[in-house]
Amino acid sequence: MQVSRFAYLVLPAACLVLATSAIAQPSAPAASGAAPAASALPAAANNGAVTSVVVSGGARALFKIAIAPPPGDAAVAGSVVETASRDLTLSSMFQVLDAKSFTANLEREGLAIDPASWRTVGAEGVVKGNSSMRGTNVHLELRLYVVSRGSDAVLKKEYDVAPGAVRGAVHQFDNEVVKYFTGTPASFGTRLVFSATTGRGQKGVFGVDSDGQGLGRMQAVSNVALAPAVGPGGAVYYAGGLPDGSYQLFKYPGNTQVMKQAGLVFGVAFGGSKMAVVVSQNGQSDIWTGSPDGASLTKTTQGGLNTHPAFGPAGQLAYVSNAGGNPQIYVDGKRVSFRGAYNMAPVWCNDPEGAKILFMGRDGGTWDIFSIDPSGGNMKRLTQDQGSNTYPACSPDGRSVAFFSTRGGLYISNTQGQNQQKIASVTGESLRWEGN
Repeated sequence: MQVSRFAYLVLPAACLVLATSAIAQPSAPAASGAAPAASALPAAANNGAVTSVVVSGGARALFKIAIAPPPGDAAVAGSVVETASRDLTLSSMFQVLDAKSFTANLEREGLAIDPASWRTVGAEGVVKGNSSMRGTNVHLELRLYVVSRGSDAVLKKEYDVAPGAVRGAVHQFDNEVVKYFTGTPASFGTRLVFSATTGRGQKGVFGVDSDGQGLGRMQAVSNVALAPAVGPGGAVYYAGGLPDGSYQLFKYPGNTQVMKQAGLVFGVAFGGSKMAVVVSQNGQSDIWTGSPDGASLTKTTQGGLNTHPAFGPAGQLAYVSNAGGNPQIYVDGKRVSFRGAYNMAPVWCNDPEGAKILFMGRDGGTWDIFSIDPSGGNMKRLTQDQGSNTYPACSPDGRSVAFFSTRGGLYISNTQGQNQQKIASVTGESLRWEGN
């Protein structure tokens, strides 16, 4: 599934002004009994710092890697170095060395390496490549060396791509680099979708690459488009406002209406062969589940305010409900968050250490990102004293967390909240990561 196939209207980040969206906060109706007292939210253990990562079975410092510019076309070389450096930095596993420190004779080495030359600058790994034109395509050779293993490459890949697709090939190689060290490929080259304010009373749906490149707006059915999610075939489903005041479910490209539903549709999620939609009727909102074409919908919740559905890896359904008096996280009808008075926007994260649920919790006048086990235990705080941080999304490989911050944009960290990196100067809401 590749959202990048969509015909986005791509705009430079500097030219696209997205106002910071007000966080959608469902107001809880009066409860028949007093809400249970909420205990304090946990404090962050790392506050965004970089400590260590797990590589090949043990905890260790970041792996120092050098990325040499491949000979040949300067634009291709620049794209290779920039893309690989960004990917590997965002992975929270590698420290990319400054090219100014390189002492190796790159021309004499060619596609090989002299391990001693790289060892002197502290490199533990080296990425090298070569490019040439084959007809109208770029033939790209990329190799990974581990200095301690000598002059033979531990990973070799070749790609034949159009000149405009070099970044995509490098993303694929970087995924393989992470797989070499961990056994599981990374998620570079995927996209995130979100909605954002575009004007007074107007919202649009946007997509951006996982490294912050390729920001673009999707042409929606109207100037009010909310709560996007990537569905079957890579289509982006969203709630579109219509002239009669209703909101219905549409999918892009094509802006075809998925179904006709009584009430207002305000959110959607997909898992396996199932779809969940939020339908508001008579002052209440419930979650309905059925097939992705909108057929055979069955009401899953009963009354109150129930929003933000998200399917887990085994088909579990997480969502927000005020059934206990204030908004909290529920899984399959069971409340799992008991700390904090206002928790929202759950998403599942297939963390290598085990499945977790990420969500945003309000602490005083700010929001922060938290994680919790699906059973409700092991609640952790990922952000603290770093502005207000909202709408988490988890990468398909379960290693990275994206979120919006009032520090001025879209950030990515690892699942412990470490190595927080700003990737784009955009803010919005309802952030979802393609493939998860």
